[in-house]
Amino acid sequence: MSLCSRSAVALMVPALLAAAPPKAGGMDPKALRAWMDSAAPTAAHDRLKAYVGTWTTRQTDWLPTGDKWNEADGTATCRLLLGGRFLQEDYATTLDGHPFHALSLMGFDRQQNAYVAEWLDDFGTGIITLEGTFDGPGHVLTLLGPAPAAPTGGRAAGGWRVKDTWWDPDHHAVAWWGQGIDGRPVKVSEILYTRDR
Repeated sequence: MSLCSRSAVALMVPALLAAAPPKAGGMDPKALRAWMDSAAPTAAHDRLKAYVGTWTTRQTDWLPTGDKWNEADGTATCRLLLGGRFLQEDYATTLDGHPFHALSLMGFDRQQNAYVAEWLDDFGTGIITLEGTFDGPGHVLTLLGPAPAAPTGGRAAGGWRVKDTWWDPDHHAVAWWGQGIDGRPVKVSEILYTRDR
């Protein structure tokens, strides 16, 4: 930058600063405190810590007819995000010999007073949204959500029911229920998780 250019910039900066609007006063401190308190993690978020770590998985899948069509081993890595407010799971296995990868996010929404989850995978282009609660002891998490029609047919109207059952801190199973071809609920997938040592 030339000396003339520097001088011009030096002369312009005070004028620009003088023309800038005054800084806003910010949010009322009491309102900000209330907002921050309502966004703080709670005991409900502490339950997400049970998922943190690396897991060996065994996935089994069934067709809407109830016939088994896939069994495969896999892995899952779970970690907390944003100060423990959300849990992220990176999941990898195979479906009928083809690589399958999924990502899920789960948290506890204090406004809805419910756990909310999103599931995305590379066998589709949609996002599955689920919502639900743990039972009293905290051993079973049940989530519900709408399900679009699958390319192979079935499970369109009934929506998803996902049940995550914990046997102990190192073992749990996530079962997905959809609508069978006869309109009744049918288990379409189950993933058994064993914590790696």
